[in-house]
Amino acid sequence: MKSRLLLCAMLLAVFAVPAFADSISLSFTNQGVLSGSLNSGISSVASDLAFDGTVIQPGPFATLNFDLGTFTGSLNNGGTFTGGTFELDNLGTVLFTSSFSGTWDNVGSGLYDLAGTFSTVFEGVHYTGMTDEVFKISFDDERMCLKDLRGNTNITATVVPEPGSLALLGTGLVGLAGVVRRKLRSVIS
Repeated sequence: MKSRLLLCAMLLAVFAVPAFADSISLSFTNQGVLSGSLNSGISSVASDLAFDGTVIQPGPFATLNFDLGTFTGSLNNGGTFTGGTFELDNLGTVLFTSSFSGTWDNVGSGLYDLAGTFSTVFEGVHYTGMTDEVFKISFDDERMCLKDLRGNTNITATVVPEPGSLALLGTGLVGLAGVVRRKLRSVIS
């Protein structure tokens, strides 16, 4: 009985793990402030798109847009933000968009670090990622201005298995367990 249970568990592991293991990692850098502010959202140039660490698109390939949503804390001491958006687009076509939340820290001398995470599911693919943005803030004409923005973003895309595929896998394993059980009963008899 134990050997049958062990066999079924091993078969389940062998056949089910690949259904959850299909993922790729994309990364890119961004630099400069094209437009915007912390309140209205920031646009920056996205460059050097890499696939699993290998650059596949050198130079600018898209525009990165993000806003902080609801910010809790102070500009000087840092804080957290929730309900923001993170968007990557190319010539007006949205490539990726997601909700965005994270932390804001003053790292000294007018230099700030913004670290955020995002997650979404789009057309059967689960995207998760994080971005780390460093920038300076100055006050010109009594307005807050962002300068010297630069950052790194990593995105992991994982294929979400269809429920029908998992059901088919499950019924196949149940059928296989039944065949093994009959075989073992006939050997014992």
